[in-house]
Amino acid sequence: MKRLYIVSWCSAALAVLVFWQTHVPTTMRPGAGPLVKKSWLISESASLTPKDLCRAPDQTFLTYPEWFLVFGPAEYADYLQHHTATSFPLMTHVFQAWESYAAVDDQIRGTFPPNDEYQTMIQVINTSSSIEFGIKAVYEAIIGRMTDSRDGSIETPEDQFAGNYARDYVSFLDTAPWYEFDFIAPLKRLWADTPLVGQHPIRKLERRYFLTTELTVKAAYGWALGLAGKAAYGTAAPATAVVLNRPPQPCPEISMLSTRNDGTTLATLPRYTPFTPLAIRLAEQGNAFHEIAGNRTAILVTIIAGPDWQCGSSAIKVLFSQPIPTKEGRTRWALATPVTELHHLLNDFSSKGIHIEHIFDF
Repeated sequence: MKRLYIVSWCSAALAVLVFWQTHVPTTMRPGAGPLVKKSWLISESASLTPKDLCRAPDQTFLTYPEWFLVFGPAEYADYLQHHTATSFPLMTHVFQAWESYAAVDDQIRGTFPPNDEYQTMIQVINTSSSIEFGIKAVYEAIIGRMTDSRDGSIETPEDQFAGNYARDYVSFLDTAPWYEFDFIAPLKRLWADTPLVGQHPIRKLERRYFLTTELTVKAAYGWALGLAGKAAYGTAAPATAVVLNRPPQPCPEISMLSTRNDGTTLATLPRYTPFTPLAIRLAEQGNAFHEIAGNRTAILVTIIAGPDWQCGSSAIKVLFSQPIPTKEGRTRWALATPVTELHHLLNDFSSKGIHIEHIFDF
């Protein structure tokens, strides 16, 4: 029996290795190794931002793997509004998570001191999400397909519940880490508000089991990860400091800290998702960024455009692109530009109708 276990685990490991080595890459890079200019990564000028409001310049790249775990659920939530979860391309997201992590890691390797704690955290969340998606992919391919409708349309209240829960989860991720989400509340709603009997009883029972298991496991794992994260990094700062060329127009979401004689203004913007639309608005109003979180170095930006989009600007460097598997003809492009050039990028893309997905504000 012991030999059987060993053979089984070795076979599984070999299958995963072969699967990984033979899969078609889902993240396209214009070149190997570091692509961002060294002069874009290191600033020798003294910062105008108070030290306690500064963050390390490599963080703009290292936060991509974390935000990819927001982009994935957002795509999943969109998909679940019209389809069941069974046909969602889970493994594509696993590949894209690791491929994009390798791409951003190449940009900072050898330039900045090793950030072992943060790198370990990224590897932990990537591994845990890969395990989650891998288990889901196998389950959906075997059990889910047996109970799903032929065309993957939503036919049970449980499938509808999954779409609503996914939407709530993604909205929460706009301003807080995933492990702070209250998974117990939707679990209670699943059992209290979703009828136990109805059409398609086998699918109802199977989805109820699937959702109950997912919510219970995530509640326990999120609680543990939240404790570990706060112990290692403390509570994340809720705002990002920016130095602008002039005072911005009054806005309740922007806090003015100081203004110098030349008009240069230190202010704070909400961090995470709200930062992007506010930065776009500031650029449209004529504001230029001198610093973001104390940095004048390269900042990472993602846009959504067609697969054949071309940059055409020497102030922008394309790092990689990823087709969005559930949205034909749409591709995520990861770009780097110096902070001082950011307002040009934002205004140019906005004028051309290109969707600016996220600014990675360190």
